[in-house]
Amino acid sequence: MSEQLRNIGNNIMKFIRYIKNNTIGGILLKYITGIAVLFIMAVIIGFHYPSGQTDNANNKQIVIEIKSGMQTAQIAALLKDKDVIDHDFYFRLLAKIKGLDKQLKVGSYILQKDMSDSAVMELLIKGPTLNTIKVTIPEGYTVEKIADVLSKDNIVDRNEFLRLAKSYTPYEYMKNNDPNVKYKVEGYLFPDTYEFLINSSPKQIMDIMLNEFNKKYDEELRKRAKDKNLSAHELVVLASLVEAEARYENDRPIIAQVFFNRLKINMPLQSDTTIQYAMKERKEELMIKDTKIDSPYNTYMHYGLPPGAVGNPGMASIKAVLYPQNNDYLYFVADSTGHNHYSRTYQEHLRIIDSIK
Repeated sequence: MSEQLRNIGNNIMKFIRYIKNNTIGGILLKYITGIAVLFIMAVIIGFHYPSGQTDNANNKQIVIEIKSGMQTAQIAALLKDKDVIDHDFYFRLLAKIKGLDKQLKVGSYILQKDMSDSAVMELLIKGPTLNTIKVTIPEGYTVEKIADVLSKDNIVDRNEFLRLAKSYTPYEYMKNNDPNVKYKVEGYLFPDTYEFLINSSPKQIMDIMLNEFNKKYDEELRKRAKDKNLSAHELVVLASLVEAEARYENDRPIIAQVFFNRLKINMPLQSDTTIQYAMKERKEELMIKDTKIDSPYNTYMHYGLPPGAVGNPGMASIKAVLYPQNNDYLYFVADSTGHNHYSRTYQEHLRIIDSIK
């Protein structure tokens, strides 16, 4: 039935465009147009509202974001996908008939399931119902730095956010039983620009960011990780190290391979970024004594990967781990400009350090 109605609607729209583009005579044009509009409205009212169906104020609230540049068809599809409306076609048709398709405003709205098209349209014309703020989370930010940003903008309570971050694992691939992991969500809060609701709950914020990671971590990347014998946890841990160590794009896949080379021969990773993560306060330059800090994240003292990620990597670092650049380097050091220099032996590494000082 829906397909038949869609075909009827398409034919009617073609007919309306025809009579608009052809002079038939003033009165006759108005008469035919009026009949066509009334027929369309009858179709919509007759089939879009089943008997007894009304808006229910007690329905669960659904947050919808209308983004800049979205066309009426995209908005209708989003509303249909979220179960706010039953048929995206009728919504588009009603908007066209009323001439409101260019008046739907960008922003975030609280809507309900199974609303009438006219009720939804009225809200979208009035404008956003939610108080939101746009926030950019840079690549490499730790959970604690993210909490600082969100609390500064009054989006969440910092302490509540960090408490939940210690144990929240909504996706199966996030789960692990290592008690030394500082924050279970570390590595999975995908860095991007978001529009958050003011006074959101920590769970709402995390769900948005974790859902974004889950979308980016698609079938292709999961297959590649499986081919490299990497779990999602191992992937984000390594990617977080690459993110922290590489300032320039071309360094990422090289550094990733250096870490793989060390792991292969059971050589400590000796990444300063893990020391910085373990310390209460970060330093611009680490001392020898800092490498002896007592922490499971200390990759100078402990072999293998640290128990958890040391930040939240972007897609470039994730892909660098999945597609590293083949090399046999075991050492690297950055110069004053942030460019890395690579070597195969410790003696060569020491000479490079002397040369860039």
